[in-house]
Amino acid sequence: MVFLIVIPIAVVVYDSSIKPVYRATVSIVIEKGTSKVTQFADVYQAGIMDIQFYQTQYKIMASRQLAERAFNDLRLNREADFRDEKDPVAKLQKMIKIEPVRNSQVVLINADDTDALRAASIANALAESYVKQDIELRNRATKEATGWLDEQAKDLQNKMRKSEEALNRYVQQNRIVTIPEAGKKMETLLDELKQSKSRIETDLAESSKRYGEKHPKLIALTAQLEDINKKIESETTRLLELNQKMVEYNMLRKEADTNQQLYTSLLQRAKETGVSEKIEFSNIRIVDAAKPPDVPFKPKKSRDLVLSIFLALFGGFGVAFFLEYLDSTIRTAEDVSHYLTLPFLGYIPAAHKEAKTDQERGLLCFHNPHSTTTESFRAVRTSVLFASPEDKPLKLIMITAAFPREGKSFFSSNLATIFSQVNEKIVVIDVDMRRPRLNKTFNLDIKPGLSNYLIGNVDLNSIIKPTTIPNLSIITSGTIPPNPSELLTSNKIRTLLEELKTKFDRIILDSPPILSAPDSSLLANVVDGVILVVKGASTRLEVVVKAKEKILEARGRIIGVVVNNIQPEREDRYYYYHYYYNQDEKKQK
Repeated sequence: MVFLIVIPIAVVVYDSSIKPVYRATVSIVIEKGTSKVTQFADVYQAGIMDIQFYQTQYKIMASRQLAERAFNDLRLNREADFRDEKDPVAKLQKMIKIEPVRNSQVVLINADDTDALRAASIANALAESYVKQDIELRNRATKEATGWLDEQAKDLQNKMRKSEEALNRYVQQNRIVTIPEAGKKMETLLDELKQSKSRIETDLAESSKRYGEKHPKLIALTAQLEDINKKIESETTRLLELNQKMVEYNMLRKEADTNQQLYTSLLQRAKETGVSEKIEFSNIRIVDAAKPPDVPFKPKKSRDLVLSIFLALFGGFGVAFFLEYLDSTIRTAEDVSHYLTLPFLGYIPAAHKEAKTDQERGLLCFHNPHSTTTESFRAVRTSVLFASPEDKPLKLIMITAAFPREGKSFFSSNLATIFSQVNEKIVVIDVDMRRPRLNKTFNLDIKPGLSNYLIGNVDLNSIIKPTTIPNLSIITSGTIPPNPSELLTSNKIRTLLEELKTKFDRIILDSPPILSAPDSSLLANVVDGVILVVKGASTRLEVVVKAKEKILEARGRIIGVVVNNIQPEREDRYYYYHYYYNQDEKKQK
């Protein structure tokens, strides 16, 4: 409840105390040139390059240089908000937020300011500065490219001139006019000479068979063969020389042609670049300019209020669950069944509202039979009766707790009262001979009592004391002995209990806390059952577990657990309904 009040109020006060901030937004499109993709690897590489390109553009938009440019364009140094700042440009940068729109080329430039009109001006100025800067960078690159192309064109022009001059000199020096035709004529002549040589060799072979070596025809053919061989050798030499000149000529011609082509291409590119230099082009354009917003961007009071309520609710529940998690005390029936694995007999509410003194609380069920506490004791009585086996009724019941101040004696006296109201003859024995309480509750003399009987000073009838409650008698603790445990180990206590069984329907032993004294352990295996009283939301789980183990070690039977001193509105839901059901029933009566 505190969370639900404090947190929303704090949020409302905070939202009312801060100055409203307005957000103006301008949207721009950044288009990237397409690249030629031929392979899968190219697709992957192109994707990476796209990511890097756009990430770079986002950094540029958020850069100090661009913010400084917008700062100067708007003359923000005249504004009071910026004039007193040590670094006004840095302040402007903090006011600007770059927000890429997912799966698109659109980027939002947001400007947050307490002045709506100035917020729109800042957003528009930054977008315009970004576009201008891109155009300037492109023009600068174009100018640099134009200058470089001009320089390269001049170099190529000089190379082209030199290559043509070298070709002309070679042609003039070698008197080359039509080299290809001369080569063809020489090749034709050489072929004819080879054919003539072949014919002479044939005639010479035939004449050698027919004539002798000194025959005139044979001598003439031999002379012709020698002459034609000389001509073939001479023409072959001339053709090789011509081929060599052809190789050098072709190299000079190719170099001249190549330089001419490069020069022409470079000159054309330089002219195109020079033309594009005069055109202002950018792949960035503004889609929607920023307008002064009518509603503040923050604080969003309605949203903050709703969120604060949810936060308060979750925070309250979270703290409650956390405290519940840290709380290791026994509080509910589920704790008893889950952690102790023992029967749960019932809840007993805190009786401080119904009775002021310990004596009044001890006799509450007698003086106020229609109270909620009395109804709770009746429920416990029913649970005890149901826990009683048919072959062995629970006539001897011991009431104990882990430590003092658990409400053990309060429970013992009222449980005895409740049993007496169903016409059972009940006797309650105050076995706590260290810190007895029942004599004060019922306003009786403490002696003679149990200790006096066990020592042998008195008989049984003298220690049984009637009370103002019908069917209910008390055996007080008697004189406080120095050695209560030794008295309880004697056989006389067993004799006492057996004799009381013949006189009463039910015997209730109000014993000491089991972890504080060994007395209860000595009696645990003597009685028919033990009821363990636990102070709700107070006694820690590990303490109750130790008490349970102590009883079981003494071979005692645990009837069940009673959770005492419960606040009905705060604890177990079942008891909450039970409590208010009985309250309504009481009012009707």
